[in-house]
Amino acid sequence: MTDVLDQQHQVLLTPSPLQRVGAFALASLARVSHPDQLTADSFTAAVATMTRHLLATADVAKAADLGGFWLGASYMLWPNSKINPTARGKQSPAQRRELITEWRALPDPAVWPAAPCAYCDRPACKWFGKVDIPLGVSVEHRNTTAPGHEGTPLCYPCVASLWAFPYGASLSGGRAAAIHSWDDAFLAPMTRLAVKRTLAKAQAPPVKTKGDPPWYARELAVLEAVRSYDQRIHCGVELIVLSNSNKEQLLRVQEMGQPIAEWLRSTTARTDRRAGYRTLVAAQASKDASGEAFLAKRAFDDPAAVLHRTTAYLLGRVSAKRVLPAEVSGLAPLVYSYCIEVLNMDEKDVARIKDLAARLAALLGQDSRPGPFGGFMRANAKGGDLYGWFRSQSVQWLLKTRPAGMPRTLLPVEEYRLLFDDERAWSHRRLLVFAVMEALVEAGWQPKGSAEEIEDIADVAESLADEETN
Repeated sequence: MTDVLDQQHQVLLTPSPLQRVGAFALASLARVSHPDQLTADSFTAAVATMTRHLLATADVAKAADLGGFWLGASYMLWPNSKINPTARGKQSPAQRRELITEWRALPDPAVWPAAPCAYCDRPACKWFGKVDIPLGVSVEHRNTTAPGHEGTPLCYPCVASLWAFPYGASLSGGRAAAIHSWDDAFLAPMTRLAVKRTLAKAQAPPVKTKGDPPWYARELAVLEAVRSYDQRIHCGVELIVLSNSNKEQLLRVQEMGQPIAEWLRSTTARTDRRAGYRTLVAAQASKDASGEAFLAKRAFDDPAAVLHRTTAYLLGRVSAKRVLPAEVSGLAPLVYSYCIEVLNMDEKDVARIKDLAARLAALLGQDSRPGPFGGFMRANAKGGDLYGWFRSQSVQWLLKTRPAGMPRTLLPVEEYRLLFDDERAWSHRRLLVFAVMEALVEAGWQPKGSAEEIEDIADVAESLADEETN
């Protein structure tokens, strides 16, 4: 029995993301870096700290009052629990404290169910339901379980980890948002920071917020966490948003894949990628969301859109400034690395596209008028005839003077396949547009012509930018 009792004070990491976040939150409350370092005494002390926070609400009349943070959070986290019963207004502070203490205490071994913990397979200490398990089924509704079951069996360390989960999350707008990863080295400092912020918020005077939060604020928080990390990220990063309230039951999980998470981190860690990051961010902005917020959103649900939107932004700059933007050169390390590391383009394919872009820049650069460059962009638009454009320009490539060392064929078979037969043909075309602009900027080419011709190239750029935005 001694060994079984000892297990009720030992935290193990399980396959449950909520339990894992909570386990690291317990470690943070105990001021150790990993759940493995929790002793029986430090575990008990961490649970006692959480209970003390709840007991502090016994003297609070309403959640909006000073000190009512955990009372307010409890309606979203632990509805109908001992901290917020229907009859709370009729209870004395002493009665509230007694109920809270009883709720959070280790049950007497005499009443433990003869069942293993659903999370870690060690002996469970009690049957639990929605009050303690986010989005679990109420213990009053058990018509789908075997006779004698009164909920989900959990051991004390696992249910304590679930109690600790909100410390490792951001609590706002009636929802809890947490960052999770299977990379423990990343999860530990992220949870530690979340615990620090939650404790500070719990102690601060209540603040009433007006209006909706900024667009994609939770996704942006993940992006900022990833970019602030100083080690390689080995797994994807999940954003978990949930509500366990009686008014709204919600669970939304989004994953930022490991390749893009590590690439975003590299935009801080690598000098050659820092310079263009601000331009990349500016390229993602919309009228509703900031550039970084939209970059965060696309990092979760549409990584290819980051490349497409960046190209559209540069074409929009052509429209606004009537020149090829110098920012293209600073963006090059970001764009090419993104295509290879995030979009999983083969390095040889990227090199072929750059070689093709060099030939196109040599061809287009022989004419200072903006028309030929505008024709290339127009052919690249949806509905444009890029193949027909290449067919006509291949003749010009043969007739005009070519730079030394460049082949006679403008569009070899391999490059043709990348632009027209590959499943990522659209992304390859967008990369080609970027690479052509880069090559022209490096060559010092700028469109020169009449006002009407400049206006025509601007109109083409605007149409392409609008196309990528919609």
